[in-house]
Amino acid sequence: MGDFFYYGQKDTIRRLNELAGRGAVVASYAPAVGMSPLGGANGYMTPAWLDPSIPITTTFPVGVGITNKSGYSYIGQNPPTGLWYRIATFAADGGSNAQHLRIDGVLNDSWAANASSPFVLMMGVRGGFYYDSTFNGSVPINARIAVYQQVNGTFEVYLHFRPGTYGSASFNLLGFTTTTYAQPVSVTVTPAGTMVYDSGNAAVYPPRMRGISNSGTYAGLHGAVQVNNGLFIGDWTTGGGYIRPSAVGAAVGAVNDVLSLGIGGLAGSYSAGQFVWYVSGGNNALAGKEGFRLILRSYDKNSNTTSADLMRLGGSGLVYMPFLKAGSTDINARHNISRGSAQGDEILYVGRDGATNPSVAILAADGLGGWNNANNVLYVGKHSVSGRSLSAAGTVNTGGNDYAEYIHKSATCASVLAGQIVGITADNKVTDQWTDAVIFSIKSTAPSFVGGDSWADDVGPRPSPQAGAAPVQPVRREDVVAQQVIPDTDPPEFEEVVTEPGDSDDEWTEKQAAFAAALEAHELAVQQDAEAMAAFDAALEVARQKVDRIAIAGRVPVNVLGAQPGDYIVPVPDGAGIKGIAVHEDDLTMKQYLHAVGRVISIESDGRAYVMVKAV
Repeated sequence: MGDFFYYGQKDTIRRLNELAGRGAVVASYAPAVGMSPLGGANGYMTPAWLDPSIPITTTFPVGVGITNKSGYSYIGQNPPTGLWYRIATFAADGGSNAQHLRIDGVLNDSWAANASSPFVLMMGVRGGFYYDSTFNGSVPINARIAVYQQVNGTFEVYLHFRPGTYGSASFNLLGFTTTTYAQPVSVTVTPAGTMVYDSGNAAVYPPRMRGISNSGTYAGLHGAVQVNNGLFIGDWTTGGGYIRPSAVGAAVGAVNDVLSLGIGGLAGSYSAGQFVWYVSGGNNALAGKEGFRLILRSYDKNSNTTSADLMRLGGSGLVYMPFLKAGSTDINARHNISRGSAQGDEILYVGRDGATNPSVAILAADGLGGWNNANNVLYVGKHSVSGRSLSAAGTVNTGGNDYAEYIHKSATCASVLAGQIVGITADNKVTDQWTDAVIFSIKSTAPSFVGGDSWADDVGPRPSPQAGAAPVQPVRREDVVAQQVIPDTDPPEFEEVVTEPGDSDDEWTEKQAAFAAALEAHELAVQQDAEAMAAFDAALEVARQKVDRIAIAGRVPVNVLGAQPGDYIVPVPDGAGIKGIAVHEDDLTMKQYLHAVGRVISIESDGRAYVMVKAV
């Protein structure tokens, strides 16, 4: 051999052919002189086999390793009974084997460019047959990949062209320990075994992600990736999500859903649904961003209902929420801004950005309340150590004109009119009897401040509603149905199979009965809340009738006619009651001055005297 071939030989192909011609290579047939049996039928070796600078070309897939092969290319031209090419086989599932196969390629239906779909299909066998697939474009149905499990447990992988259709396929195979075939043989009969996968039947074997071609719009389940019209994620039957563009040319103020975050639901417990973001433009007749809106709503799939706006963001910066909870576990229908903090800690600052101090600061109170529970607009707690509720650096301005205090009425005192002169008894009670009075005053008409507001302490706190939200009407859970291939049918035929049973008659009756009981309990709780509130309001009114607001300082109208500015209003007996008279300062006695309730500063339009309340 050393005479014919030596290290560094430059013309390797020629030298090998010479060697072969001299009998150095033994083949199953006698080669021609100067030729090699390794060269195939023509006796010559292909230079590309030895020279890496020359590309390899072949009409058959080139094998690299045991499983990996590339360059498959097939066409289906209206086959009358269909075409089947077995391209791979998985051994039967077992604990000692692990097999997988990846198919990368392009499937095409009907020749059109937009009918081509690049795809990746991964299959494996160990612990059961498994697949995962991605299609970029419409899912082809004329050219498809199908898998059949045989009686002996093996899985055969086929390229299939449907009868009476046109399609093409090109792909590569990449795998581990799976048997692949370099030159698959075509057959025209449906393979034996049970179909376990069919790439063309997305209803039964949906791809994990799917792109939608430009030839049409997505009309199937929201279980795909729709590249041109939006991104859909998950399975809508259990609450999927999506992202999609807003409609062009939508009417002014019309809302368009653009983002959905799905809730999968739990059968028998809660429904599948979504939180959905909507956008709209042109609101408030504003053409620019100031007229934009971003709106959040919730959707319940079972009842097919959508909530009112949960949040609304305006392009001008306006924010709307029906109920705002910040740092609070409160579930009642009211805004609640809280902070888990100690008494005196800061809860809320409102003011100019960058200013040394806020315009308004709210600090934590002792949380014990202590105010009168009569209907009001603002309740303010207190600090348990200082007893203070409100500090203001400036004035406190109100629309009232006098300072008054609640004073309990005597048992014999009748209803007192605003501006009426009354007496105060020796035991600090309001009286309308002359003989019971030791000093005199006027009932307030429009106070700016009122003290002594503790007359309702014995009534107790205002009751909180206990009924809570009304129970939701149940929706009967329907059967979840999927299509499955009928064995031994070609082309494949499908039947609907219940994969998740809905409510039986007994279960539905039980749900309705539970709802009826919950509704009855809720209605009873609502009635009890109403009765408790009515009882509280009645007790509050009884307590209120026992007090009156009496002017201590400031300006008030008084029920005296015929007075002149500068006069003093002096109380005098009116039978057993009390009335007032106007006395000019030149005629005023010391005793009258001491009893006077005020001095006239103007006359009201109805003729009554308007006085400055005289301090005792």
